[in-house]
Amino acid sequence: MLKYPKKFEYASNWSRTCRRVYRLQSRCTNNPLHGRATVVHHLHYRRSLLRRILEIFLLHFPSTSVSGYEIPGWDCVSLCSGCHENYYGRSSSRNSVHHPNVWVQFGGLNNHQKLIKATELRIKFWILALMP
Repeated sequence: MLKYPKKFEYASNWSRTCRRVYRLQSRCTNNPLHGRATVVHHLHYRRSLLRRILEIFLLHFPSTSVSGYEIPGWDCVSLCSGCHENYYGRSSSRNSVHHPNVWVQFGGLNNHQKLIKATELRIKFWILALMP
């Protein structure tokens, strides 16, 4: 049986989350020398407890949508478009956060940054955010 890709949906407040991330830290987290960030990248996707409970009763399919409760600097970071380069979640560029060495691609909300890269990006984000 073929599995068709599910439509991936961001939460309705995603643009507000992006503004909060840019307000905290507007430079590229992966390489600050790249200048201003243009993309907000999820290190991992979060689902709300309510959506997980509803999934148990098959009332909602939370595996296709993000909860909208992302914490800037922990769940998502700012990047330039070069560091965020991806084609269907993959990139051949070693500088990209979607390169297979640093990104796990299982599909849907199961995609995530590998722990070492996620930790590095979180630390860089907050160092840059705290710098004047």
